[in-house]
Amino acid sequence: MSRFFCVMAVLLACPALGLVACEGGGTSDVKAPFESFGPTTVASMVATLPGGTTAAGTIRIVGEKDVGGRVFQTYKVSMDPEHPQNGIEIWIDKVDDDTFVFVGYEEPGVTSVVANQPYTVRTDGEVGANEIIVFEATATSAEAGTSLPGKATFDYVKVSDDETVDTAFGTLSGVKHFAGTVTLEGEAAPALVVGYPLDVEMWYHPSFGLVKSSMPTLNLGLDMNGEGDCGDPLTPGYNTIQKVGLIQPGGETFRLATYDCSGDFNADKMTHAKMLLELRFADEDLAKTGTPPPVNETFGTVFGYFPDQLVASTFSIFHPEENGQGYTYWYALVDQASKNTPGSDGISYGIEVAPASYMTDAVRATARIQYMVIDTP
Repeated sequence: MSRFFCVMAVLLACPALGLVACEGGGTSDVKAPFESFGPTTVASMVATLPGGTTAAGTIRIVGEKDVGGRVFQTYKVSMDPEHPQNGIEIWIDKVDDDTFVFVGYEEPGVTSVVANQPYTVRTDGEVGANEIIVFEATATSAEAGTSLPGKATFDYVKVSDDETVDTAFGTLSGVKHFAGTVTLEGEAAPALVVGYPLDVEMWYHPSFGLVKSSMPTLNLGLDMNGEGDCGDPLTPGYNTIQKVGLIQPGGETFRLATYDCSGDFNADKMTHAKMLLELRFADEDLAKTGTPPPVNETFGTVFGYFPDQLVASTFSIFHPEENGQGYTYWYALVDQASKNTPGSDGISYGIEVAPASYMTDAVRATARIQYMVIDTP
């Protein structure tokens, strides 16, 4: 992706990234709503680029940045799956569930954009009320050693507080929808779009944060297609991991495993692990039927599996914002240990969901595992 389109992608992400900065901290109940975005969360996305091409990317919190004596969390937007350490870092301070402060971003070693002052954005305004944010900043090129002024004007409204929208991992309900324009001005603005209002739309989900955004004038878009959180998989004690994603006909197996988080067999075989799986058709109409999901699920360890049974429910544990929409969810819960596995070392617990050979429609999977981490040599 060219640097210009990287910056445009940042403009799609910046106004809503603060919305994903919820304080995820791990839940003690396996039957709890999906934990919102936190310091150990990694969201995966697909970016649409001019010409119709797409690129895979991730969003994660990678640290903190002190700007003018105020500490901001650093969100890294990476469009290089092979080298996720590369990308653009965005500085945001979340004040509360409805308020966040944005101060700039940088592509390390290339360019930094620092605001003349921190800018506060609120998301709890009335539907239809016009909001205008004028972001004035200085762009500094690390390569050329030059600094140029620039300005971005965001003019937007909240279209809806409760919208149902199609995303890359299924139909989501309870979504906030924002729409407006962004206008770039000043010496730092790309000449191709300077002074031209660019249409922008964004959709925010209470659990997943920014799930979709688009800039149709440039045929640019970001679409989240999954999210995972490994908690603290290397510190002895109880840990919780979770993941949500889409299972496609003929596609890859959905997998949540303790080994994938830690890179080690450090789950305690003598302590029960609680493993919960929720399935729902991604398509809204199919999700309202009683058709069982065409998948093959497995709960197990490295050396075997635990029996399970999918049970239908009209209630979502992981996604309560969807309750009342008429969807059918399918659950399996396993509460087991592997005490008969020989040796004193640890193991790995995992949940896998593979598409059945006859699958024709995608299924969304949400999974959580709570387990005990042990010390390993």
